[in-house]
Amino acid sequence: MKGRVFMIDIRGLVVKYGWRREPVLRGISVVFDGKHLLLGPNGSGKTTLFRALTGLTPITSGDILIDGVNIDEIYGKPGLVAANLTEIYNLLYLSAYDHLKVFMDLMGGKLDYALQILEDLGVSTEILRRRKTWELSAGQRKAFATALALASGAKHVLLDEPFEQLDPAKKSITLRRIAEHGGTLVLNTHETWLINSMWDWKVHFIFEGRVYGPVEARELVGASLVPGDVENALLRFETSRGIFSILPGAGGQPLTNLVTLDRIYELALG
Repeated sequence: MKGRVFMIDIRGLVVKYGWRREPVLRGISVVFDGKHLLLGPNGSGKTTLFRALTGLTPITSGDILIDGVNIDEIYGKPGLVAANLTEIYNLLYLSAYDHLKVFMDLMGGKLDYALQILEDLGVSTEILRRRKTWELSAGQRKAFATALALASGAKHVLLDEPFEQLDPAKKSITLRRIAEHGGTLVLNTHETWLINSMWDWKVHFIFEGRVYGPVEARELVGASLVPGDVENALLRFETSRGIFSILPGAGGQPLTNLVTLDRIYELALG
């Protein structure tokens, strides 16, 4: 439809967990349209954000709009949002293969494409027919959920740590499949090496429930990370250990050399 906007628009999102009601997401406002990389250490709120976007986690306050419509009005609508959160696909007492067929039918997805991705990742159709989803290994479950999300036909795909438990060859295969996706895609991870492979993506950083950015990925290739609020930084973000700045070029710890953003707190300790 002419003039229609295709995006995920998050406005002032707050999510709180536990009896003390400490916020996990702290007033996030961000728009995802096209391809976005969400980088952050473990425990930063990445998965909680995706759970909120899929209706699996109650929202304390704020709004989530999918293509301009509040998520409460479109919950469960097929073909709109798909995610590789493994808990979504453990609902039925079926083989993994039949599970895949059911979800592809419900979502209008491409079964053959999902099976092709899984075969490339070492999860054969024979394995899928023989095992329930919870009987797959951790790496196979992640591959299963990622293949399902990519083959779903959904306009918006959320990939939560899709490279977990994968060897380098399978990471390369997964990256190629992700690049083939034509709609909105948001990928979260703590692995900074991806910056070198995603020059045309937008990059956001998430620390302790707050999102910063975006920055073009090509600007981050060769960038470095330093403690403190530094002039002319590409981006600044705040953590419980202080403020950090991402600088263009050399001058600190090369961003992609960190391997994982879990090391950010080591830098604060000097």
